[in-house]
Amino acid sequence: MGRVVHESGGTMFAQYELNAVHELESDTGTNSERVFAKLVQGITDYAIYMLHPDGTVANWNAGAERFKQYTAAEIVGLHYRRFYSSQDQAAGIPERNLQIALERGRFEDEGLRYRKDGSSFWAHVIIDPIFEDDGSLLGFAKITRDKSEQRELEMSRRLAERRFRLLVDGITDHAIYMIDPEGIVVNWNSGAERVKGYKAQEIVGQSFACFYSIDEQKTGAPARCLEIALQEGRFEEEGVRLRKDGSSFWAHVVIHPIYEEDGSLIGFAKITRDRTEYNQNAERIAYMACHDALTDLPNRRQFVDNLDVALKRSDAKGNKVALINIDLDGFKAINDTHGHAVGDTVLRALSARMSAGLRAGEMVARFGGDEFVAYKVHHSPAQLTDFIERLKLALTRPVRLPHSDLTPGASFGIAVWPDDANDRDKLINNADLAMYRAKGSVETGVCYYEAEMDERARRRRALASDLWTGLSEKQFVLHYQAQHSVSSGEITGYEALVRWNHPVLGMLAPADFIPIAEECGAIVPLGEWVLDRACADAVEYELCKVAVNLSPLQLNNVSIVNKVHDVLIKSGLSPHRLELEVTETAVIADRERALHILRQFKNMGIRIAMDDFGTGHSSLETLRSFPFDRIKLDRSFTSALGKDRQSNAFVRAMLALGSSLDISVLAEGVETASQMDFLTAEGCSEVQGFMFSRPSLLVHGQSASRKHGTS
Repeated sequence: MGRVVHESGGTMFAQYELNAVHELESDTGTNSERVFAKLVQGITDYAIYMLHPDGTVANWNAGAERFKQYTAAEIVGLHYRRFYSSQDQAAGIPERNLQIALERGRFEDEGLRYRKDGSSFWAHVIIDPIFEDDGSLLGFAKITRDKSEQRELEMSRRLAERRFRLLVDGITDHAIYMIDPEGIVVNWNSGAERVKGYKAQEIVGQSFACFYSIDEQKTGAPARCLEIALQEGRFEEEGVRLRKDGSSFWAHVVIHPIYEEDGSLIGFAKITRDRTEYNQNAERIAYMACHDALTDLPNRRQFVDNLDVALKRSDAKGNKVALINIDLDGFKAINDTHGHAVGDTVLRALSARMSAGLRAGEMVARFGGDEFVAYKVHHSPAQLTDFIERLKLALTRPVRLPHSDLTPGASFGIAVWPDDANDRDKLINNADLAMYRAKGSVETGVCYYEAEMDERARRRRALASDLWTGLSEKQFVLHYQAQHSVSSGEITGYEALVRWNHPVLGMLAPADFIPIAEECGAIVPLGEWVLDRACADAVEYELCKVAVNLSPLQLNNVSIVNKVHDVLIKSGLSPHRLELEVTETAVIADRERALHILRQFKNMGIRIAMDDFGTGHSSLETLRSFPFDRIKLDRSFTSALGKDRQSNAFVRAMLALGSSLDISVLAEGVETASQMDFLTAEGCSEVQGFMFSRPSLLVHGQSASRKHGTS
């Protein structure tokens, strides 16, 4: 009987075929074919067939036909090399594989094999030599299995593993590596190299304890981390870790235990992230959230938080807390004249001065713009006075700039807790009220809160609310005051002056409500109503000219040009019979925009007058920039005539200026004959005042040619 050299590790089907071969060796002819068919032919998952010693196919099972696509009639007797590629055939690979099987007792391999149609598949191949009892070679038993599907799965798995390795290695902001159960580093990604400073060849095989300080190593911190990971399934913390060069960084560390499928511990996956920059950024963001970006002073949020703490502590200790609201004087003029860059420089300089001299229980913050707020914890008035004097000194010393020195000033409003308020918001509000009183005072820039300020503020708020009601209920009326030529005495025009017929307070003059209207925004609709009514009255009462005041808010709104144009069309008033009066303050608020709007009015034929001349910041510059038709001399200058030589000199100079610029000058507030005589002698063009008429309602038949004293 024949025998087979069979090494351990063969497959079940290899043994299955060999058993069949044994039976084949004991039978001959038809009986052998019957036994082979019985045992092998029905197997379809494996190609099982015999090769003659020369490599030609001796028989063929159903599995072989299924894999290779040849029928037994087509393949038996042909050399098995046709299952290899042409390159393998040329290289003698089929013959070499049979030789290996003879020399080693078995050939086993995986690789591409080819079907009848030329397509390929991944095959697992076993070739065993079969010998006669006398040792002569009978042939070869060959078993082939199509492992294309398993191959694809394996390749997919390997590709996924490779991609994962590349992914992990490509992560540079996380140190990701494995350590074995004893804490020895097993592998190392590029992020670990960047974060820790070690190359893979330097650290793999070393204990991960080297990332800890000597003291931590002595206390067993590294091993304790692994113990916690094993006990809790995860270890996570933040703390200081060391780099190769000895420098430290703030690390966020996560350690996970990794197990085999049977539950045995493989080691630990360790992820470390350098959080140093993140923490620094977080600290910077937290700082920015509590500080003013321009001056680096505490902002409103931090100030209010600290004030709350100061109030609580002072309540327990019996101290007082003074809140000081600070508003810089003339800062807008600095911005307008020198530019915002210089204004920012001034704000930074003043902020540095105030903060440099602070002591315990004191704080200064910037709330925005040129508004600063401070508080002082104190138990005696002298301590508060000292603090205020230090603030005043910081804000009134000259600020030295490359091309000029600027000397700012400030107004201080002070409210004291618990005397003036019993809570924080009331304290801040009362200090604000005191500050506005200080800004309106010519005597002192420091004002302490008084209880009646609340009542005044309440009245202003109520009046602001009433303004809107008054507009909707048509409570406003226009009075007109005549303007006269000095040389002829003829009426040259009328100024429209608004009055408020308040249902409770009676007839109110402009000084009582115009400032409030400007604060609450009612000045715009009120101004539009005045313009519309004045133009209609000028047509109805055949006035030679009507003068209407424009507020700063109106002048700096580009829609005012279209509004005036629409009013003139609607009323039918000729543009040359309308005069618009603007103050110097209205012009310099946004000079370029204001002058652009005034030029559009001039192009329409409307006359432009500068009102309250001499009370602004830049009268001469404004006159140079725009060809005004008239200058109105403020009543404060007229009322001072004859009282001192200096007042006379001022009026004389302004009249001379108007004459040299060929601009008509109208003096307001003329009440006495001596004032009139002076103005006549100095060449004043026009006058207006109680000496001639008081503002009143228009009546039909009122002549535009009445002389002085006949209105």
